This record gives sequence, structure tokens and C-alpha cells, in this order.
Amino acid sequence: MLLHTIRKIKIATFLSVAIGIFYSCDDFVDEVPESQISGLAFYQNNEDLQLALVAAYSQMSTAYSQYHINWGEFRSDNMEPFGGNVARNSMHNSSMDVGERNILRWFDLYRFIDLTNRVINEGATIEGVDNNILGQAYAMRAKVYFDITRVWGAVPLFTESINTIDNAFKTRTPAAEIMANVVIPDMLRAEQLISTPSSNFVFSQSSVLALQAEVYLWERENQLAKDAIEKLIALGTHSLVRSPEDWQDLFINQVANFRVPDGPGKVQEGPELIFSLNYFLGQGIPTSGLARAYTAGAKITTITREVEEKWRNRFPLDTIWDDLYPDTAPVFTETIIASDGSDSIVPLYGDWRLFATREGGSFEDGVGTVDEGEARVHKWQKNALGLVPSNDDTDIVIYRYADMILMLAEAELKLNNAPRALELINQVRTARQLPLATTEQFGADFDTQIDFLLDERQFELLGEGKRWWDLVRNDKALEVMNPILQDRGENPLTEQRILWPVWDQHLIENPNLTQTLGW
Repeated sequence: MLLHTIRKIKIATFLSVAIGIFYSCDDFVDEVPESQISGLAFYQNNEDLQLALVAAYSQMSTAYSQYHINWGEFRSDNMEPFGGNVARNSMHNSSMDVGERNILRWFDLYRFIDLTNRVINEGATIEGVDNNILGQAYAMRAKVYFDITRVWGAVPLFTESINTIDNAFKTRTPAAEIMANVVIPDMLRAEQLISTPSSNFVFSQSSVLALQAEVYLWERENQLAKDAIEKLIALGTHSLVRSPEDWQDLFINQVANFRVPDGPGKVQEGPELIFSLNYFLGQGIPTSGLARAYTAGAKITTITREVEEKWRNRFPLDTIWDDLYPDTAPVFTETIIASDGSDSIVPLYGDWRLFATREGGSFEDGVGTVDEGEARVHKWQKNALGLVPSNDDTDIVIYRYADMILMLAEAELKLNNAPRALELINQVRTARQLPLATTEQFGADFDTQIDFLLDERQFELLGEGKRWWDLVRNDKALEVMNPILQDRGENPLTEQRILWPVWDQHLIENPNLTQTLGW
């Protein structure tokens, strides 16, 4: 199994010879000389090619450790700045400076692209090549180009290995051209080549179909998105978990560290997990970005008041619940001790996913005592002092089944099938043991219905890097974010500034690049 290979092989050898390219002169100088580049990726058989694939997955974990949450979460209404971290605040407020190296530098992403290109290009020359290896490389390349075009729009396009400095400095290729000529062909090619139905830490049939659904929904090809998800469902490899405890097990990691030496470790398993980036502590392996994003140091990133208020309105924390949902009792109860010492058991009102997601919350105590606007995301850990970034082996979930079911609901709604969309929303609510949404609550017009659905996705997927893309895909980013930015005293978001700027050093190092409009 490739996962076992990842755990055993010293991949540092591969990473140390990866080309120091893509717009960072100091990176290039520090890596291998140009005279040695051409022979670096001469793979002679499937074993060589699989080792190269291992290096590509490791580099994907390195790159996405930083970017997956940055891209999909921090600019949305899920998170808000707390404290004085300027770089993090600039992402929350869509006010990034073009000189912010740690946010905007794309070297790790293009190193990943180069490694996938080497597998694809060299694999084509190997007799009897393992199609699963090639298919995974195509899926990885499709995923990364899809993501960086969503972030920056037009970007430099490379589909061949970089063998000299001369062919490293390219102009920005329009996003639509990359989608049409690379992303969509690559993801379809991956579907043809990969025969493994499901594998959580490498691309398989199920995760390729999840990628296709994400791409097609973004491209407004709603029927194709629906088709991809229905093919995924037909595989029968995944299902929704049916209890709060099993839902928590999809994420929970209480790794032992110097502050919590008896931490029980991570679970992160269950039938909903389609594709995750795997992190484990060992030589040459990067650490996860989740601790840095949500639990490290000062409270610099917290769940917004806006999302908490919306969540509490939909699933009230008091007896208003009984008025909204007279036929469904809350999942959990709590024991109240009276002044005379007697006790009584009463409903613990509210959505238990909120309890499990926010700092201080638990199935036993509800939302806890941390105020709105001050609660960090604790979906992945319950240790009071949090994960330590240098010791964080939390897997980052890229695709899971509930995400796909709610994406299917979005596709159905956009195909004018609102009743089916509501059925799918309620499929997730049933699995979560929550009250079913009624037709009246769902609304009678498209705008009301899409807002309701996006709220359901927000509650289910908070912290997983999905919300910003939901807003942009549905032309909601300015509508949702500008009132929030105004309340923060920040400049409004513009259509041009939905895309990220190019780091100013990339522009200096590559004169063929131009800055993103609006920056």
C-alpha cells in the first residue's frame, strides 16, 4: 500500500532534489545546479515512479498544510481576528499586502506541481506503467491547478518538468484556459486510470469523483456535478455517520505533547472520510496546519459572532426549540441540581455540532462558558491547552461524504429540483439526529433556499476550508462579507479583490508576471 510506503521511505532524498524554481531566486540558488537538473527524474520502472509519487504526496501535504485553511476559511464569515496578528488579520479582512511573503508565496505549490509533472511525463515512457500511479498524479495536478486558479485567477502554467532556468519564467495563463485544458482533462483521465474504489490518504475513484463534483459545481455545470456525486454514491464506499460520537471521531486528535503528556492521540476515522492529507511525526514529514490555524498561541482566530448567532437561531439553546421543533427532542440532556440538593434531567438545547466545534463546548456541557466572538475552533481537539504546532499530526480532511451530499443538494437546487434538495439536507440532519427542516423553513424562492442550504453547509463543515468557496461559487462573498467588514472598520471587498495578489517578490524575480487587477 502506498500509505505504508509513505511511512517507511525516507522521502527527504526526493525532496532535497526537487527543483528550486518558480520565482524565488534564493530558493533556486540554494538547490541543485542547472547542469544536474535534467537527470533528476529519470524513472525506469514502477518502483521508481511510486517513490516519486510518494514525494509528490509529501509535497502536497507540505503545501496544503498552510494553504488549505488560509484559502477556504479565513476570508469567510466563519472566522474573525482576535488580537494583533497582522498577517492573520489581513486574511480575515481581505486586506493582504502584496509584500506578505508567508501568505502569498507560491513556491511550495509549484514544487508540488513539478513533482506531479515528473510522474506524468516520465510515466508515459515506462513500459507496463501502473495506471493507478499515473491516475493519482493526474488527480493531484488537477486539484492543485483548480485551487490556485480559484485563488489567483490566471497563473503560470507548467505541464512539463522544469529542466532549465530559461523555461521557468512564464506569463500568467488565464484561469478558463487552465480549467479547460488541464484541470478537467486531468480529472477525467484520473477517473479512467484509477481502479481503487476508496483509499483515504491517496486519490481513488471516490476522491476523484469528489474532485469532479467540486470542479463542475464551480464551473456551473450542475448536471455534471450531480452525475459525479451520484457515481460516488453508487460506489457504496462511504456513508454518513449516525451518532455525535462517531461524527467527533472523524476529526478528533488529542495528541500527547509537553503540556498534555497523557493525550490519548488521534482517531480521525469513519465512513465519511473520502480523502485526507495524512500527517505523522517522523523524518522529513511536515506537520499539520490545523494547530497553527486554530489553537496555537494567543487567540488570533475565533469563530465569528455572526455564525454563532445564526447557528443558535436555527437550533435554539432554550425552550424556543420546543416551538420550532415540537416533535424532536434535543440529542443530549443535562442534570440540574436544585438548591435543596435534588436533581432533575432537562434537555440540553442546541445543535450538538456547535458544542463539538467551539472552544469550551462539549456533549455534556453544551456551548460552554467562552463568549461569542472569543471561541476558537476545537473540532479537532479537546485538550484544554490545545495542540502544539511542532507536534501536530492532525490529518486535514479534504473531502468527506456529508460535503458531497450537501453539494448534491446544491446541484439539485440549481437544476430546479428544490424538493430533492430539501430531502438531501434532511438526509444529513437525520444522520445528525437533528430536527428535519420543513418546506416552510426551506423557503419558497431560490434565493431563500440557497441561503438556507449554505447555512447548513456552514454548520456542518465549519473549520474545514469550505465556506469561502461556497460564498464565491454562489456570488455571495460581497453580500455576506461587506457588512461584517464595515462593522470591523475595514474597507469593503470588491469583485477584483476576490482574487489574491501576486507576491511582490515574484514580480521582481519574473518580469513576465503582472499583478492581479485591483491590487
